[in-house]
Amino acid sequence: MKKVQKIAVILLAVIIVVIAGCSSAKPPKEALQAAMTKITEADSYAVKMSLGLDELEIPQDAAMQGDLAATAAIVGMIKDATITVDAVYQKEPMRTDLNMNIVIPGDMEMKLTVPMIFTDQILYIKVPQIPMLPLPETITGKYIKIDLKELAEQQGAAGLDLTTQQKLGQEIGEVLLKNFDEKTYFSELKASEAGLPADLKADQVVAFEINEGNYPQTVETVVNEVLPAVLDILLKNEASLQSLQLEKADIEQLKTDLETNKEEILNTLKNDIKVNTLKFTGAISDGYLSYQAGKLNFEASDEASGQKMKLGLHYDVIYSDIGKEPKFEEIPTDVITIDELTQMFQLPTGL
Repeated sequence: MKKVQKIAVILLAVIIVVIAGCSSAKPPKEALQAAMTKITEADSYAVKMSLGLDELEIPQDAAMQGDLAATAAIVGMIKDATITVDAVYQKEPMRTDLNMNIVIPGDMEMKLTVPMIFTDQILYIKVPQIPMLPLPETITGKYIKIDLKELAEQQGAAGLDLTTQQKLGQEIGEVLLKNFDEKTYFSELKASEAGLPADLKADQVVAFEINEGNYPQTVETVVNEVLPAVLDILLKNEASLQSLQLEKADIEQLKTDLETNKEEILNTLKNDIKVNTLKFTGAISDGYLSYQAGKLNFEASDEASGQKMKLGLHYDVIYSDIGKEPKFEEIPTDVITIDELTQMFQLPTGL
């Protein structure tokens, strides 16, 4: 009998070892971080993205002020709109082709399609036909050619450096993930409960969530750990500072102000801002982030004035054809430069 028990124990141990060896699933936090890094390092991929604004409420006083009023009017127009993007990306040589589709519902539904092409230093934007805004036939349907390096020089900024920006984004993402406790914020979901696209096969699905219960801890983490680390990253990265049009002295001052006014900042974030939902879901396939979806809903209030602001939005992104050779259209040759466009509309130069 003891011999049989011994054999059973050995078999059980072998089965456990085999199962562990076959399982490639990592802890949720580690898996998500690795997948996000891997997709940013991919040589190429296709993307389908959708974005929706679910709720928007801004203070009445702010809505009446110059730039904020214009912004509010624009955002008010796209509230409940459907925005989708289809894109193809290639790292070397750098190229991204995308089509942005905007559908604004209402009695007079409006649809816009805006194709764009990004290369290393040039951006091409095709001028769409806009209902109720007739444009000259000389520009409708043509591409506007924008020299990003030249534009950056005019604005006193560094040119577009995708590699630098990706590295910066990766470093900031690592800081964010590093400082958030796995048990508090991360969880693993079954594919059936994650709302994934029907044809997407995921090896692992990870959720990150901030809610009313963990929000106070989140504020402490962000103010005490995340923000100082992000500011340190920026201070060490001159190229990113230039591309973001930031001065090193300003970041140093911001770091000093953060430390000096820490208690006030903590109290304001805890008492004046309420996060109803902040959830990110990431699906992992073959080690890559193959799908991500996010939902945000928060409100901010000013006790002195009694005014409130509310914002709610959602998005989802599907990655496909990872590592496959992308198919691009020919670079347009019948183009309009910014200078020519400025002359057509007699706009001040430098805009």
